Amino acid sequence: MKILSFALSTVAYGDTLIGVGLTDQLRAAGADCHYVISRTAEALVRHHGYSYTVMEPGETRDVRAVVDAVVRETRPDTIVLADYLNYWGTLVRRFDVDPWFIDVYQKPVLPIDIWEWEDTSFRFDVLGREYEREVSRRILAMPAQLRPVPVCHLGSGTTGRGFPYRLLTPERRLTAAERTRVRSELGLGPQDRLMMIPVSSWQQPGPDDPGTTEMIRRVAQRVPGLLAGYLGRLPATTHFLFVGYVPPAFRALPAEQVHVLPLCPPERYHALMVSADAVLSLTANGTTMLRAMLMDVPAVLLTNRFHVPDASAVAAVDSELGGLSARTREWLTGTVPIQPFRMWPKGLYTFMSALLKDNAYLEAIAQYELLDEEAVVRGIEGVLYEPATRDALAAGRARYLASVDALPPTPEVFTAAARRAGLSGATL
Repeated sequence: MKILSFALSTVAYGDTLIGVGLTDQLRAAGADCHYVISRTAEALVRHHGYSYTVMEPGETRDVRAVVDAVVRETRPDTIVLADYLNYWGTLVRRFDVDPWFIDVYQKPVLPIDIWEWEDTSFRFDVLGREYEREVSRRILAMPAQLRPVPVCHLGSGTTGRGFPYRLLTPERRLTAAERTRVRSELGLGPQDRLMMIPVSSWQQPGPDDPGTTEMIRRVAQRVPGLLAGYLGRLPATTHFLFVGYVPPAFRALPAEQVHVLPLCPPERYHALMVSADAVLSLTANGTTMLRAMLMDVPAVLLTNRFHVPDASAVAAVDSELGGLSARTREWLTGTVPIQPFRMWPKGLYTFMSALLKDNAYLEAIAQYELLDEEAVVRGIEGVLYEPATRDALAAGRARYLASVDALPPTPEVFTAAARRAGLSGATL
């Protein structure tokens, strides 16, 4: 089978990795895939050995002509959108092109549906924004949607059109000697604990970045300072790893505990990730956190469920949490207004509710409320140091991973989805 995959994200490395995770599994079964990508994804797609065509906003004058040429050359059997939102959003907002020109090719289209769109309002709740353009509902007319697990549910969804598959093929585990070597390169000994904290460039937007609001920028700037204060209470044997970028606030932690490494090849990043004792994320579907959890590395998620419109509302948060710490009360008073978020700093708290409701994935991670300092500090310390806490989290993770492993092989899932989408006799 020949597959043409669109991975057009211009900012998020993780979204492209989701597409590559799918096609890596299909290629192992004999599929041939060509990518249409933004320049942001070029290094990743090239590293995985795929042929590709770059379409870059501001450089590509005629999107239709580029894709026409690719289709003529590659003769795909089916088209994959990796993912649905990035395909639609990039073509509409960055290229000013109707995304559904691909209908003229008369090929089955399989969207990767990371949000379970059919159960959403097709609008994001974005921090500080009253209105968000509605996302195209075209996916509702598509007979099949590919749903990566995690974070998607293990079932087929409300309408039965969801095809859950494993997000990534199992990645290589390090030997004990390899893990010790990676940690020793960071100066860590047996008594030390290492927490990886992935932060992407999109999580620190500049004043001129499109699509951001004043609240997004404020929350992006101020949350690291609050979290750094929490992390500073952990034992001195706790170390923090950042790859590529570290918000300045984290540099206030003791220098010997903070390890900032430059962007590195995928193999090196993987080795660092699986050598950590835990991964900490402020995004419910952060790709590094998902990869770590699939590799049996403990994952910690921090989110905010509170809408605090002004300083007078801080008392209600204090009451609900049973008492804010002095640090958090001062921070919150100086940060308001603030809205709930499950994806820092953008928001999406309400939007992600359906995706996360009754989702077994949450049983595999440790989740804490960002504004509850004592719960965050105790929780992270337990995940890193306390055998009982680590064992309980490991048991939940094992149950979930067993469910993921029980999914049909991804090539079988893809073939079934392609047939549902209209590709007669689809086979890899």
